[in-house]
Amino acid sequence: MNFAAGSKHLGKQGGRFLLLALVIVATGIGLGLAAGYPVSRIQFQDSDAVRLDQARLAGKVDPELALTAQNDLAVGWEAGDPALSSFGLLGSDFCGETVELPTEVSPKATAVFAKPADSSVLISEAVRVEDWQSATEYIDSVSKALSKCDQFYRTDLAGNRLQVEIKPGLGEDPITDQVSRRFVASDGSNVQVWSMMAIGDVIVATDYLGPAAPQKSLLRDLEKKILLRVAPENFALGGASATSTPSTVSPEGSPTTVLEGGAADESSGDQPASSESSTTLPG
Repeated sequence: MNFAAGSKHLGKQGGRFLLLALVIVATGIGLGLAAGYPVSRIQFQDSDAVRLDQARLAGKVDPELALTAQNDLAVGWEAGDPALSSFGLLGSDFCGETVELPTEVSPKATAVFAKPADSSVLISEAVRVEDWQSATEYIDSVSKALSKCDQFYRTDLAGNRLQVEIKPGLGEDPITDQVSRRFVASDGSNVQVWSMMAIGDVIVATDYLGPAAPQKSLLRDLEKKILLRVAPENFALGGASATSTPSTVSPEGSPTTVLEGGAADESSGDQPASSESSTTLPG
């Protein structure tokens, strides 16, 4: 699909909605994401991240504050059609496996943003579930489901089968209870970049969809702003809380610094911030 040409021929708001909906369908969200045909297996390495004190945060995180806000985004993004929130990630299938969302104890909060310049969409979701253990288990279950394939097939608008590759996430994760991936159409026609994280008993999802990859730091910057809002004593821009206590040894044997508020900084001194591979997306 030629997104630039399509934009010129679609009428204002109605045209934008149609084009954005087509982008979402093209990426596979409306068709169950990776519910197609798993063809191989991929392994992803862990990266250093801050371990939040999830038990302490349970019941204290406001799902509305855990959403991406307009002022979190750069110039060019604007409020999108709320109807597009129905294409959100939470409760979706991954690699043909249904990952059930834990029991919700609050209405799901959503926000949708659009960038008319390139017809991209950003969907933000947050929901409180029954307990923090269920929130972290959901993140683990999504990650395990994604380990079962590194590509899948979907059907495009013309009825053709198109291969979609599952790429590693966004680099260094800001917190441990998190999963992220990039879904890239093999023909380069669209890209989906997303992440999920558990903050206390709230699950937060951020999902970008568009004809080309977003600015490299977009989702990571949004995640850090959310974490700073909802868990400022556990997380600070640029890293962990400034106040820390002496290092201890984690169960895995690596040094762990317990942060003020109960978080743990699992970084390992002067070693690289992340061992996770990085792939340049088309577009």
